[in-house]
Amino acid sequence: MIKTTKCSLFFGLLLVLALSLPAFAEGSRQKAEIIVPEEAKSSYETWGYAPAVKAGNTIYVSGVVSFLEGEGSYEERYARGFKTALNWIEKVLNEGGASLDDVVDITSFHTDLQRQLDVAIRVRMEIMSPPHPAWTAVGTTALATPDGVTEIKVVAVVQ
Repeated sequence: MIKTTKCSLFFGLLLVLALSLPAFAEGSRQKAEIIVPEEAKSSYETWGYAPAVKAGNTIYVSGVVSFLEGEGSYEERYARGFKTALNWIEKVLNEGGASLDDVVDITSFHTDLQRQLDVAIRVRMEIMSPPHPAWTAVGTTALATPDGVTEIKVVAVVQ
C-alpha cells in the first residue's frame, strides 16, 4: 500500500497540469494562418478579430459591412456598397491564396432584407461566376456598425 500526503498529491497534480499546458496553448486557431491585410491591422489590434482565418485549406472570412455609397436611388447606392464589400472580401481571400471562385458559402445579414436581397443577388452574380455558392440571407434589426446596411461573411476552400 502506497501512502501519499497532501503535499505529494498537490505536486503530482501540479506536474500533470504543467505537462498538459502546451496542449492547451496549441488549439486550431494557434496553428491556423491569421489573414490581416495591411489596411486592417489597426482593426485587428483594436477590435481583437481577424479579417480571416485559414485553417487547413478552408478560409473563414469575418463579416464585412456594406454601406450605402454615392448618389442615386437606394438600390443604386446599395449596389455600389455591396460591390465594395465583395471587393474587400476578394482582397482578403487573395491575401490567403484564394479568390471569389473558391467561395463555397455566403451568409449575409440584411437590415432591410426584402429591399436589399434582389440587388445583392444581382451584384453577387455580376462579380462571382457560376456555379453558385450556398447562401443564407438573414434579416436583422442592426449591425455592429450603425450606418451599415448589410454584413457579409464567407467560407472559401482552396484546392
